[in-house]
Amino acid sequence: MQAVLRNPADLDHVRRLTSDDFIYVSLNYDNPELKRIMPWAGTTAGAEGLVQTFKDVFTAWSAEAFETQDSFENADGAAIFGYFTYRSNTLGKTVTSPLSILARSKGGKLSFVQFMEDTFATVRSFRESGTYRIKANPEGPELDV
Repeated sequence: MQAVLRNPADLDHVRRLTSDDFIYVSLNYDNPELKRIMPWAGTTAGAEGLVQTFKDVFTAWSAEAFETQDSFENADGAAIFGYFTYRSNTLGKTVTSPLSILARSKGGKLSFVQFMEDTFATVRSFRESGTYRIKANPEGPELDV
């Protein structure tokens, strides 16, 4: 996975490192509401989905930091943990989020990658105005965020 991250927007580079049946999960499996805000969210088949995600992400944000803090490997995969700091290109808001990447391999190539972040924080970097009401605690008050 770290080889892919060296040049994730280059389709030829990513194709060399991924299997023909490669699956990429960005943030969730399928969330139409989130996909309206972040079109790359969800599950895609093929290296093209991963590459398009990185192109879209770097259209939306400028990367100020992307750091790996730890990684673990086993026979058929790896997990990477770290953080990133992005600045939204529309509003100039900066956000730092933890990240985790689960990667599976088959036949020496990546066959599955799942990328997770603090989506609540990253979406807020696009929020221009307004609030919404949240009721998370059944015994607590509603919160305007």
